[in-house]
Amino acid sequence: MNALRLAPAVLLVVYLGTACEHLPGSADPAVPPDLRQTLEQLADGLEAFDPEQVLAVYADDFISGTGRSKHGVGEVLIRLRQSKVSLSVEKIDVTEADDTRAAITTSMRLRYTDRFRNIGAGEVVITDVLSHLLRKNAGQWQIYTDKRLATYREGRFGTSSPNVTIEVPDRLPTGLDYPVAVVVQQQPQTRYRVAIGNYPEDPGVLPPPDVDALLPEGGRLETNLLPNSQGVSEMVRVTVIAADFQGDWQGATTVSKLVPGVQRTERRKRQDAPPPPPEQQDV
Repeated sequence: MNALRLAPAVLLVVYLGTACEHLPGSADPAVPPDLRQTLEQLADGLEAFDPEQVLAVYADDFISGTGRSKHGVGEVLIRLRQSKVSLSVEKIDVTEADDTRAAITTSMRLRYTDRFRNIGAGEVVITDVLSHLLRKNAGQWQIYTDKRLATYREGRFGTSSPNVTIEVPDRLPTGLDYPVAVVVQQQPQTRYRVAIGNYPEDPGVLPPPDVDALLPEGGRLETNLLPNSQGVSEMVRVTVIAADFQGDWQGATTVSKLVPGVQRTERRKRQDAPPPPPEQQDV
């Protein structure tokens, strides 16, 4: 189960680059040549799971959107390599760039093998979209923070893993109305048990689910969760286990989806804010 615990942390803190064919065209005047070179260096290092090369592109005071440090990024790369996770970056967009600041959006896919209880091994696929902010300091581009924009994770285990769709809010609710729905494509002579829960982006250990119930006959289970009081982004996780009428498990599907929050870390807020006028700065 190591990969299962590892994956959420990986996605939060690491800029996952790729080869230069996924970068904007070299003739694009909006992308400074030295920024392009930095992204290619980062991509090569990540594809090789080379912490030294990757961390050279991170600022010493880097803090991720969930509070992880530069040192934590290196630890995650080592765990990725040890866990034999495969990674492909589908697209990198430089959304903003000037002489000293840049913003990047990266879409990627991770795959790894995991096990689900006594059902056995199966494949987990994660599609993730991250935003990273860079600044130029002493002539070098460096990542100083990141933010998770979207994540969808699906694991399928056993010979009859059910097809599952989940419905969650586009943003984290500010009140107590937090509707979540699970829809299962049902098969004859099969019963389904559904577990639903929500947890922070980087929990370390997954908490127990808030809901554990049999799927209604119509194939749709609706519930209401309790959002976190801090207003930060969180994941909704759903597990659906298919069993025959004797109770023998036939397959399982796990699905997790990001619900973006309305708050960010104080560090990121400070770094995004424009500097105060000279008369207000410390001397």
